[in-house]
Parts: sequence; C-alpha cells; structure tokens
Amino acid sequence: MSLVYDYANTRVRAMKSYLIDRVFYERLIEMEDLNEIIAALEKTPYKKDIEEGVLRHPGVPGIEEGLRRNIIKTYSKILSLVEGEAKELVKIVLGRWDVHNIKTVLRGKHIGAPTEAVTESFIPAGELTEPFLIEMAKEKDVKGIIDLLATWGVSYAKPLTEHFSEYARTLNLANLELALDRFYYENALRSLRKESLNVSFVKEVVRREIDFVNIMTLLRLTREKVEAEEIEKFFIEGGKDITKEKFLTLAELKSPEEIVNSLKRTPYYEALKKGLEEYFKSGLVSPIQRRMEELIVRKSIALFKADPLSIALIIAYIWAKFNEVVNLRIIIRGKSVGMPEKKIREALVLV
Repeated sequence: MSLVYDYANTRVRAMKSYLIDRVFYERLIEMEDLNEIIAALEKTPYKKDIEEGVLRHPGVPGIEEGLRRNIIKTYSKILSLVEGEAKELVKIVLGRWDVHNIKTVLRGKHIGAPTEAVTESFIPAGELTEPFLIEMAKEKDVKGIIDLLATWGVSYAKPLTEHFSEYARTLNLANLELALDRFYYENALRSLRKESLNVSFVKEVVRREIDFVNIMTLLRLTREKVEAEEIEKFFIEGGKDITKEKFLTLAELKSPEEIVNSLKRTPYYEALKKGLEEYFKSGLVSPIQRRMEELIVRKSIALFKADPLSIALIIAYIWAKFNEVVNLRIIIRGKSVGMPEKKIREALVLV
C-alpha cells in the first residue's frame, strides 16, 4: 500500500495500544465515587483534558468535557497524519458525527432543552467545529438552526430547508433527521465510486449504516400511519442487505416482531433479536436501536484484523475511540446516579 497509510498506520497502531481494556473498565465500575474515577482517568491519555475539564466544571460535566476534548484532539491528529485520497476518506468516516451533532441540536430545540444539555452531547469530530455547534445550540428554535447553517454555507442546510415546511406542518422531527441521513449517505457514496481496496473498506461501513437507518425507519413506521404510496420516500439507497424491494415488503408488516423475524437471513438478525427481547419488556424501540448500534461498532472495530497496510486500521481506531468515550460516559453517568453495577456492565460495548 501507499507510504501515506504506512506512516499513518504506524502512528495509529501506537495510539491503539493506549485504548482502555476490560480490566480497567471493571476497576472504574467498582470504584465508590467520582473523585476516585477522576484519579484513575488521570493515569491515562485523558489526564490533561480531564484535569482542565474538571477545573472549569467540577464533577460529571467536567469529566465529560475532558472526554469530548480528548476525542476532538484525537480525530484531528488522525486527519493530520493523512493526505490526498486518504484524508478525504477519513473525512467521510468522520462526517457521520456532523450528522449526529446537527441531530442533537435539532432534538434539543424540538423539545425545548436548555443549551447546556444540548452541548454536552456533542462529538465535534467532523467538519463542524465546537464553537459553531455551540452557536447553533444558542438558537431559539429549529428554524433558527437551519437559517444559521444556511448563512454559514453549511451543505446540510439544503436538505433541512427542503423539508422544513413538512416539519412545521407535522412537528415530526424524524422527517428532518431522515433528510439529513439521506444527504450524508448519498454524498458519501457519490465520493466512493472509485474502485480500490481503501474505498471498499469505507464503502462497507457506510452501506452497513444505511441498512441500519432503513431498518430503524421501518420499525418507526410500524407506529405511524403512512399511506402505501408514501412509503418509498423513506427509503435510502445504497445499503448492503436492505434493497428497495425488501424495504417495501417489510413496510407492509405491522409490528417490530414481524420485521425482525423477516430479517433472519441478514447479518443483523441476532442483534435485532436481542433488542426485540428487551422491546417486549419495555415497549420501546430504543433497545433494538442500541443493539444495532452495538453491532455496527463491533463490525467497524473488527477492521483491526483487515489489511494492516490499508485504511482499515484507521477506520477501526476511529470507531474504537468513539466506543471508548461512550463507555466512559456510561460509567460516569451511571455511577453519578447510583445505577447498579450490573446495569452499567450490560450497557457497555466491550470488544
């Protein structure tokens, strides 16, 4: 492979050696209070960022700020290690967090959440910087967010503007979120037309995520009354296993259970089945989504075992780092509210 990947992968391989292992997670879970957890994290690469975060915001908010700043620095470092096609491919992978962050702001304004509650969930790893995201979070409503994106020339303003009138009429935020997803994935696939090993690795990740979005859309549609002729507009092209024909067939089913059982021959069935068991207990679709997210994380991190001289190692590390921060957030938030250790362990994704 190219010298670009050879150099970058050498550096990323060294960064991988500092990822937190199961033993350390277990130690954190067994700790009695946040001060003990902070002391433990100060013996990791999070040390400086945690110290600065806690200095500004004592307790959980400070720890989370430290985690957020650390992942921003980490992803920025990865981008600095690559150039040319490699940089563009890494930007496509990181672009999903731009979508995540815009959705976070939209959801916050949709329910009237305070600005602080919105900003603490940001992962500014893509093109949108943290200062810009904070400005978005200060807007009064969904329309203000879209207008700001348009004023700053952010491409995601286009799909949001096109679907805003529908949102204003129905107050259904899912349609705006779907428009964002479609815009990101269509542009990503358009940029991944070249035939090469590195492109194929990125495309595999993107196509799996498209399947995930389509499956979650199908589960959501079981709770909404949508005319048959309208179903097709909810489908996103380009997935691995969920074709348009399959999507339309599944859309005729009436319950999450029927949809999950109809996906037995796909790579997603086992994850969906686990989520369905939790759905029966709670009546919520969110456990199914969490299980699907877990599958995507595991599949992406599994790329550590792929060609060691390709972009696969970088993709795997990006996802492993993200998963690590999510796991740490779960532990910190869980300990702060007295969540049982068993529940915390069940919520983690350990790979």
